[in-house]
Amino acid sequence: MPKTIFQEQTIEDSLLGIPFFKGLPRHALKAIASKLRRVALEKGAVVFTENSLGDSMYLIESGQVKVSVTAEDSQKEKIINYLGPGNFFGEMALLLNQRRTATVTVTIDAELLVLHKKDFDELLAEYPEISLQITRELSRRLSDVVTEIKRRPGYALTAVIGDEAWRLAEEVHRLTRQRVVLYNITGKSLADRVKSAFQQDSLAVLEDHPDLTSDDLVDMLSNLMEQYDWVLVGVPETYSEVNAKALRLARALAVFPGHTPEWVGEAFEGPVFPCDGSDEAVGRIARKITARVVGLALSSGGARGIAHVGVLQTLIEAGIPIDMVAGTSAGSLFGGLYVCGKTPAEIADFARNLPRLISLKSGLWDPKFKRPWDGLIKGDRTRRFLDRQFNHATFADTRIPFYVVAADVMAGEEVVFESGPLADAVRASIGIIGIFSPYRLNGRYLIDGGAVNPVPASVLAEKGANIIIASSVIPSLEEERLRGQTSIYRQMKPLNFLGVLSNMMSIMEREIVKTRMTDVDVLIKPQVGLFTAMDYERADAFIKLGQEAAAQQVEKIQALILSGSD
Repeated sequence: MPKTIFQEQTIEDSLLGIPFFKGLPRHALKAIASKLRRVALEKGAVVFTENSLGDSMYLIESGQVKVSVTAEDSQKEKIINYLGPGNFFGEMALLLNQRRTATVTVTIDAELLVLHKKDFDELLAEYPEISLQITRELSRRLSDVVTEIKRRPGYALTAVIGDEAWRLAEEVHRLTRQRVVLYNITGKSLADRVKSAFQQDSLAVLEDHPDLTSDDLVDMLSNLMEQYDWVLVGVPETYSEVNAKALRLARALAVFPGHTPEWVGEAFEGPVFPCDGSDEAVGRIARKITARVVGLALSSGGARGIAHVGVLQTLIEAGIPIDMVAGTSAGSLFGGLYVCGKTPAEIADFARNLPRLISLKSGLWDPKFKRPWDGLIKGDRTRRFLDRQFNHATFADTRIPFYVVAADVMAGEEVVFESGPLADAVRASIGIIGIFSPYRLNGRYLIDGGAVNPVPASVLAEKGANIIIASSVIPSLEEERLRGQTSIYRQMKPLNFLGVLSNMMSIMEREIVKTRMTDVDVLIKPQVGLFTAMDYERADAFIKLGQEAAAQQVEKIQALILSGSD
């Protein structure tokens, strides 16, 4: 259907706001307007896919699109850029007659102006200044691409239900020190809730007008996404077309205490972050939104694992947030105590009491006399003891997400616990082969997780941690050699059966670790090599070594949290 003079004039006026055509003479704009076709697409629509043949370019009149590619190593989506009004895309397929190099998906309802190749070739022949403008824009976009990848790795547009959306806006701003805006459509004034010291160019609260329409909302959000790094939309609990539209446009949803109506679930399909209103919960959601989720991996290591207690103490005292924990063997024990709510001081007292607990006189061990002889200790009493220490908690009861690694001795594969009683998971993970009988659970025979993943950083990466801190007490070969040369070591009693087994595990873990550390952003390495994995009486020395090693990494961790993950 041919365009009317009014429609053509409307497109021509739109071109004036697009940098690609800004500055062209009026007759050139009129010629271009006659070739363009307007297409309206809703959020989620795919404009074109990577490797598809292209015969058109697109100019964004309103809304926003996401440019992404498929990562070769993981086949996962990698976001390259977000483009809003005034930008264009798809031009490479026209200029070089090649396949699309990326997939483009609408993220905010968009109106696009489409220019096909045949028409494009005619325009270039008649107006060569367009070619010059394209060259300039390509150079600018190339220099911006790296910055843009880092700038928006999280949920740049988040809806917030509840009257305390302003607290989340403040926390995102404090965390990132970037440009943050809270667009409030709740009908209740929130601007006066934000501390005046925070209200500045990089943190703004905008109140909607009473007659806001869905189209107005799309235009406003599209503009805000261009001006700010992080956009939060305060949405009321009551249903309206505008409120439902806000949720459909959002990439994440934070819900403060209160009733969440059914319509919210129908309008929003992305990740939902419930918030109990505590400062800790607000901070955790801000880190999820901004891709700064911090994970802590605690390694295996026997008595050396007591150093993890010192690491925890130092990180907490320095204000380093911990959003999830993964532990193997000793790391699962101390990590489990922490996520159950015990303080580092309480965990330190527990560690100091371990020499008494592991003695044969403690009554904690239940020797196995009947065949099959698959271990010296059944481990049933150990499991009951752990259950008491964890206050009979399950994974659903932990203060933050927690993951425990064990090994299936029959299948030779890694088993990650994230549900059920904590005692089951930790009993399986600490089961040193030869000492404990394999823990039978759900048809599996489970042993010490150090046999497959001594430093479970990979588990945290799979569960969504953006910044991964690893505390590893597995000594290097050089540390082991140094210990063997010290006078203290030479004066020690000869190794017993337990010492031989623990040293054998250390050798195996040291080799495995070489291939399992690629996900680690910060490695905390307490210098515990002077001691053995059976030196439980050295608790205070281990804790001090953990504190010292963690203190050396605090500034690096703080800088990572500020800058965000790559």
